[in-house]
Amino acid sequence: MGRKWSCIAWCGVRYDRDMRRAALLLLTVLLALGPASVGAQIYRWVDDNGVPHFADGIDSVPDRYRGRAVPLGLKNEPAPGPSAPGAAGAKPASGGATIRFIPGQRIMVDVKINGNGEAQLMLDTGADRTLISPRALLAAGVRIAAPAGTGQIVGATGSERIQFVVVESLEVGEARVGRMPVGSFNLPTADTGDGLLGRDFLDQFNMNIDASRGVVTLSPK
Repeated sequence: MGRKWSCIAWCGVRYDRDMRRAALLLLTVLLALGPASVGAQIYRWVDDNGVPHFADGIDSVPDRYRGRAVPLGLKNEPAPGPSAPGAAGAKPASGGATIRFIPGQRIMVDVKINGNGEAQLMLDTGADRTLISPRALLAAGVRIAAPAGTGQIVGATGSERIQFVVVESLEVGEARVGRMPVGSFNLPTADTGDGLLGRDFLDQFNMNIDASRGVVTLSPK
C-alpha cells in the first residue's frame, strides 16, 4: 500500500479507523517562499471523449489537440520575496460562511479559487497548510510549473516534497482570504476531494463546529 498523507479534523465528529490513523501522519509542513518566474500560459483542451484537460504551456498539449487548445491566462503573479511584508502568509480575511455536513462524516467544503475555479476540499483543523490538487489549480488559471516555494510533509513513514503556489483568493461562501500560498499536491485518497482546507485559511476566522447539527460557521474575527 502507498503512503497516506492526510490529517483529519476531530471536532467531535466520528471518523473511520483508517482516517484516525492517518491523522497522526501530518506532523509539519515547512514552507520556503522565493520569487517565481513568469512563463507560459495555461491551456484548456478537450479530448475526443469530451473530457477537459489543463496543461501548463502549449508544448504540454498533445499535438493532435493543440489546434483546439484555449489559453486561460495566468491568475497568479510572482510571489513576493522572503523579505517582503506578508510574503509567507495570507492577506486579511473578510466575510463569513455557513458549511453544512452530515454528522459523523467528513466535512467537505466547496471553495472558489481566484473567484472562478471550483474545488471541493476536506476541512482539516489538523493541517497547517491548505493543499489543492494540481488539476484544480490549473483549472483556476494558477500556474504550477514555476512554484513560489517548496515544502515538505513529514509523516510517520517518511516525507514528501510538495510545491507551493500563490493564489489571488480562496473563498468559502462569503468568507474570503486574498493572496495566499497553497500546496499543489495530489492526496492519494479520492474521498478527500481535491485536497485539504487547512488552518492557514480557517485561522483567519472565528470558527464554530456544531457536530450534532452538522453545521460549521466561519465569522470575521
